[in-house]
Parts: sequence; structure tokens; C-alpha cells
Amino acid sequence: MSKNYIVIFFFFIVNLSLYAKEPTLAILRSVQTNEYQRLSIGMYEFICRPYGVITIDELYNKAEPNSECKQSIQSYYKKKPLEKYYSQSLLKIRQVYHIEFRQNMCLLYANGKMSMSELLLKKGLALNIPNFADEEFKHSFENAQKYARSNKKGLFKENIEKKCIPYLNKKD
Repeated sequence: MSKNYIVIFFFFIVNLSLYAKEPTLAILRSVQTNEYQRLSIGMYEFICRPYGVITIDELYNKAEPNSECKQSIQSYYKKKPLEKYYSQSLLKIRQVYHIEFRQNMCLLYANGKMSMSELLLKKGLALNIPNFADEEFKHSFENAQKYARSNKKGLFKENIEKKCIPYLNKKD
């Protein structure tokens, strides 16, 4: 009888391994900004935008010329020029990264289980998308943003998020 259990267990394990979802791996080709990274899978190249967040660069692009939002972001980058290149300092060209595609954006796992989105939130270089409803990431994204807010990092250091509120829901 125990041999039957071993055989059934063996087939169960083999069956699970056949249906296990393999991670999608992509090679980083370039980092344009904190908002855009160019990756490739085989011969196919694509742009990866951080999932579930609005980056400081995206807010800057959405803001009206000469608006208080745009001027605040320019001023922030003058004071902290390395923040503009945070993604570039974190990610390595020609490195293989695990990614997941979600709603025309992607989760790029840049530091173990931490996604680029979460790292940008924690640094204060992005904000949660209003009404973000992905239960898998909602909690960790909210915690990362709370960390940045309570430690006055990035956007929260100079209250840029309040100056840019009109542009949070604006579509391009």
C-alpha cells in the first residue's frame, strides 16, 4: 500500500512541475528615466513603465508649462540631481530581470522581491495611482508610500505631491 502512495505522490509532484508558471525574464537594454526602462525578451524590445504608480517624471510631463507642480519638480531635481537617475543607479544594463506584465505596465523586480514601483514609492519618487485596487500589491505599495511620507523623502520633502494633485488623474 505504501508503494502506491509513493507512486501517487511522485505523479502529483511531476504534474505540479509541468504546470508551474515560469518567471518571465527580460534583459535590460537601457534606462531612460525613472518612468521608462527598455527591456528585451529575445529579439522583442519593449518599454517597461512601473506598475501601479505615477512617477515624478510622469507628473512633470503631465503638468502645465510654468505650473507650480512643474517648477517644484525642476527645483527638486536641481537640489538632488542624482534622484533623477535613481533607476539608472539601481538597475544594471544587460542584466536579466524578472518581470510581470500588468495593465500595459510591468512589474520589474529590481531588488529581490521588491519591484521597481515599490522602490520608487519608498524613495518618494512616485505616488500610488489613485484608487489602485490590486490586492496583491496594494498593501506593500501603501506601506512604501507611508514610509516616504513619514521620512519626508522625495515628493514629500517639499510637498510637491500637493502641488501636483490636479495632474494625478490626468490622461495623456
